[in-house]
Amino acid sequence: MPINDVTIVRRCAKCRYEIGTLTVKKDNMRLMTSELAWCEACGSDVPETRDIAEREETVAAEQASYPGNPAVADVSSVEFRRRRNAGISV
Repeated sequence: MPINDVTIVRRCAKCRYEIGTLTVKKDNMRLMTSELAWCEACGSDVPETRDIAEREETVAAEQASYPGNPAVADVSSVEFRRRRNAGISV
């Protein structure tokens, strides 16, 4: 069964303080807004940013699952040529 509802996190655009969350249908989802919201941390009405809840954690988990790059040996160009000419695997 498809997921129809999405939780959106509202944050202060200045200090990234979480103002609140709201749940909407995917069809009605709107992440861009020009409205101002009250930020307790800043103590004023500020522009807000909206993002899908847990998106940052999901992206971080996916990136952590990528295979790592093998370590690269730090070899100078002179040493590289010497090894290559000597038939040593580089």
